[in-house]
Amino acid sequence: MNQCVILIGGKGSRLGEITKNFPKPMLNIDEKPFLIHLINQIKIFGFSEVLLLAGHSSSVVEEYFKKNIIKNITIKIITEDSPLGTGGALLNAYEHLDDTFFLMNGDSIIDGNWLSILENLDAQNDVSIALIKKDNCSRYGSVKIKNNKVIEFEEKKVSNQAGYINGGIYCIKKHILKNLTVNNLSFENDILFQLVKDKRVSGSEVKGYFIDIGTPESLKEANNADWLYEKKAVIFDRDGTLNVDHGYTHKISDLVWMSGAISLIRHLNDLNYLVFVATNQAGIAKGKYKENDMHIFHNEMQNQLHKNGAHIDGFFFCPYHKDGIIPEYSIDSQDRKPNIGMLRELASLWNLRKNNMLLVGDRDSDIQCAENFGIKSVKYNGVVNLCNLKDNIVSSLMG
Repeated sequence: MNQCVILIGGKGSRLGEITKNFPKPMLNIDEKPFLIHLINQIKIFGFSEVLLLAGHSSSVVEEYFKKNIIKNITIKIITEDSPLGTGGALLNAYEHLDDTFFLMNGDSIIDGNWLSILENLDAQNDVSIALIKKDNCSRYGSVKIKNNKVIEFEEKKVSNQAGYINGGIYCIKKHILKNLTVNNLSFENDILFQLVKDKRVSGSEVKGYFIDIGTPESLKEANNADWLYEKKAVIFDRDGTLNVDHGYTHKISDLVWMSGAISLIRHLNDLNYLVFVATNQAGIAKGKYKENDMHIFHNEMQNQLHKNGAHIDGFFFCPYHKDGIIPEYSIDSQDRKPNIGMLRELASLWNLRKNNMLLVGDRDSDIQCAENFGIKSVKYNGVVNLCNLKDNIVSSLMG
């Protein structure tokens, strides 16, 4: 699954004048449009295409993406001629939709592993919803579930009790729209409601920070939030740790995961830990393969993780080696482990604290790298199921 669809056509009337002639998802949060925060997360999660369903003040969106190119992902904008609601906007874009796709609201975000809801999309469910646990559901309305099956949506202000709310992210089978005609419809009230009655909707909790920008109060909260504060991160070596090391491994056909690697990454994603790869790739300097071959390999790793509701937040690599034969890569780089260049860059880019970082690797150079940078480490022997290390990893980061 490679497509994520974002609903950005609403008027944002609760925000008053600031959205009268301006799309709510284009409001700046931390010096860039809220929509860009969403798209950056989508890129990290491994999607290759974003479909923007625009309406109100769509020219602002179109002009922004004419001037600003988002690398490594395709952005398509589908504009409605008149207001169609969230359901009508989907129907208007029907011919552009993949058979299965993720759908999200353009005015809210879950800083958690919402990819995990993919596993609930099966023969018994046509839609899977990301649910957020709240101490008070009165502002949003609650979602009642039984054995991961959504059985009821409760109206706003009915109850101020703790429970689950709709997180605004869905995994959807396109065929649910097949027999509907383009009209002014609500996805939630007209389409999803009927599917719940037919017992075709699943829901599961996604842990992580949730925010919407639909009210002046929540918009202010989003601007004041530090989403990466105290975030924990696990950095993996690649060859010999996450995948079998065939010697200068770079071909997709040679990608064989170490036992338990995918399960461990998924486990860490679900805990809302950041997951990175930091890998020496001397084969590039030595002419064994090209840098683009490595990127293709990493994309395939991400694709395979994606299918299992998991992802890697970033790949850091060192293509340099002092004994290389490719001139531009033939240097003694501070990025090459056990030097600390990759870890220093990673920590800086993601605003990480050293006491919240841990490196997992199979070589002494990996462990020495962690020691040189002043972070914790776990050495993998390359034999046991990698997922067996999860308790050790979590306890080390919690200690």
